[in-house]
Amino acid sequence: PSVSISLVPSSSQPGPGRLLCSGMDFYPAQIQGRRFQGQQELSGHVMATDIVPNGDWTSQLLVLLEIGPRRGVSFRCQVEHVSLEQPLRRHW
Repeated sequence: PSVSISLVPSSSQPGPGRLLCSGMDFYPAQIQGRRFQGQQELSGHVMATDIVPNGDWTSQLLVLLEIGPRRGVSFRCQVEHVSLEQPLRRHW
């Protein structure tokens, strides 16, 4: 699998947009996605979570956070999967 974090513009919310954490191209479909603000794990603040089949036996995990990026605050997306020796992490 791979993991990414990106900014998604929001037409309905004021501000810079929302963060999208993506886990891509993993099999089997069981995966754990975790989100962090600084060192604190975010248990809420999730607008949508979907595991989507790609049609080639692999899947993708999409997690849209209701929190937008702020200056001086770091965010991290982390993916844990049976095929990985250690979690994959991406920082914003």
